[in-house]
This record gives sequence, C-alpha cells and structure tokens, in this order.
Amino acid sequence: MATLEQSQAVYEVCPRLVPLNRQQTCWDGLICVKGQDLHLRIELPDDRDHRRAKLLGDWLLNQHLRSYRHLIGQRLQNTPDLATFLSELKNILEHTMQHQSEASKSQPSVTMATQCSQVIGDIGRLGWEKLSSIDPSFSSLQLISEGPNGSKHYITVHLDPQHPVVAPTCTTDLPGETLELHWTHQSTLADIYTQFEESLGKYREFWDTVAEIDEQTWVLEPERPMPSDRSRRIALGNNSSVQVTVDPLYPKMLPEFKFLGADHVINPMRDKLNANLKDWDTGRSLLSNLKTLLDIQFPSPQSSSREDFSEECGICYSYRLEGAIPDRACDNPQCNKPYHYSCLYEWLSSLPSGHQTISKYGFNTIFGNCPYCDVPIKIKRENNR
Repeated sequence: MATLEQSQAVYEVCPRLVPLNRQQTCWDGLICVKGQDLHLRIELPDDRDHRRAKLLGDWLLNQHLRSYRHLIGQRLQNTPDLATFLSELKNILEHTMQHQSEASKSQPSVTMATQCSQVIGDIGRLGWEKLSSIDPSFSSLQLISEGPNGSKHYITVHLDPQHPVVAPTCTTDLPGETLELHWTHQSTLADIYTQFEESLGKYREFWDTVAEIDEQTWVLEPERPMPSDRSRRIALGNNSSVQVTVDPLYPKMLPEFKFLGADHVINPMRDKLNANLKDWDTGRSLLSNLKTLLDIQFPSPQSSSREDFSEECGICYSYRLEGAIPDRACDNPQCNKPYHYSCLYEWLSSLPSGHQTISKYGFNTIFGNCPYCDVPIKIKRENNR
C-alpha cells in the first residue's frame, strides 16, 4: 500500500495516530476505545511490513492486552495491512474492556479478612523491605523507594474497603503532578510500585539539580527542602537573595527568577541577568549558569555560616515570623536593614505620614520612611499576601 493510501486508511481507523517520519515506519499517538484514550506506538521495519511490527503502549494498554498477546500475533500475520490490523486491535480491546467491566460489576464484596490477606500477599511478593509503614486497620500503607544516590522517596497508598475491586488513591512526594494511577481489579501493589518508580525516573535530573544548589549555596527557603519543593531562595549577601523556581521536567531550562532585597543591591543583578539570558546553556547545570550569568560566586556553607544570612527583622526583632523570613530591605546602603513584608507593610500603613498611590487596581504602593535611618522607603501591595 502506498504511503498516502496507508496514511488515509490508518487515519480513518485511528485519527489520533500519526506517522513520525516520511517513510511511515513509526507511528505514535492515541487509540480511542470505549471512550478511553490509550497510548500506542507502532514501529515497522524498513519495508513497512506490518506483520513484523513492534507494538508499544502505556501501562493501561499493556494491562488490557496482556492475556491476548498470542491472538494479537495471529492478527498481525493474517491481516492484509496496518489499517485492518488496527481495526482488529480495537475489536480486541473493546472485548477485553467489556469483559473486565462485567467482571468488576459481578465481583462479590470484599471482606476485611480477604483484603488483609490480599495486602499481605502483595507486600510479600513486592518485598517487605519496600514497606515503610502500614496502618493497623490495613486501610493505608507507605512504600519506600531508594534512589541511586541514596535519596528516599515515599508513596502512601490509601486502600478502599472494596480493595482491589475499587482503585486505591495515592499521595507522593513528586514535584510535578499527582500520580495518575492506572488500575484494574487484577492490579496489585507491585503495579503501583512500578508506576511510582517510573514517575520517579522522570525527576532524577531535577533532584540532582536542586541537590547541587542545596549543597553549594545557602538556601534560605525552604528551611528543610522536601523532594516536592520546586523553589529555592538562595542567599546573595547584603540581605538580598534570589528565588528560583525550577521546572521539574526540564530542570536545565531557564527557571523563574525573583530577586528580593534592597533595590540598590538587586537591580544591578537583575539587569545583568536580563542582559545575559541569551547565554543560558542547557548543556550546563542550573547553578553553573546562574554563576556565569550573574558573574558571582554564591556564598556557600564552605565559606560562610548561616548566621551571616539570618539577620532579624528590624520591626518584629525575629528572623522567622509565621514561617516567613525577611524579604525586604532598606535601600540606604549604610542601613540595609531587613524586614518581613508583613511587618513593613503594617508599619507603613499605620504611620500618619505614610501615603499611598491609587491605581485602577486599588491601593498599590505605600510610601514612608525606614524605621531605622528615616530614609524614604516604599512597598508594593502584593495580591497573594
């Protein structure tokens, strides 16, 4: 079959399956069956003989077809072209999905004893060393996965009273999205664990990226970073800092930046960063790029102490206030006193001499004087505060 005719025929059966090259030896996309979109990839030999095709799919597609591999092999050999095979594949999927749905509806109620036995058996097959904790009622359990660098990651599995007929829910320490669990009534804890480890693999580079920042700079916030934390507020000195928010799936791409501190300190750094953004190199680590673009050496645990960057607020006389640390500073170089946003905002709002500018967004900026040196100071109202 000519490539144009083959493409048209495949489109009529699976409109969301597309060729990835001109020779049409690789197809990738979605096959829709009974309202479900399943990821499918088909790799053909150079002569495009579909009988020697290699089928790849997501976890859910493999679950549906794992008992029909022999039948699929027969259909590959006996169908005249790829489009006809795809039509046969959809028929097989419709049959197995209907069968699984009927089996799930006819499944008897699960007793607690049956559920406990099922869970214990699943843990035994998975390996008891992967169990971190389990609720006495067997309603939830926590599994642990250890990364190649010794890092530990946890997934908490909340079991429904009708487990395994009803899918469990899961919470993880992943930085991106919640784990989208693919589940059938035949699934086990090992299937959950496999999906969890596959998701962990997507974030290895992200964790390596933020680990380098944690080890080589003073991270002011979060105080104790969790695996799910995407942002790091890095000390720059002079009561200033830069907060970087990293894309967990593309950690070497340009992150989001927010400079915090006195204008006379952070404005030159912001200008330098903007001027050098064109030199961002995705082949280097995020920290290495930051050092190059800002042309600085960050204060590190090897060259300084945390106390150097933990000066208390000039209004409330504490460093940490309701979880927040000072993120504003007087713009007078001889003063440079740090303040919590909330403290400075309330202080300036309460002063009789304080005045505000009004815009179409309401009260936007408050002007006043630094409580220490009496130099003019201002603060913008932030909607998320």
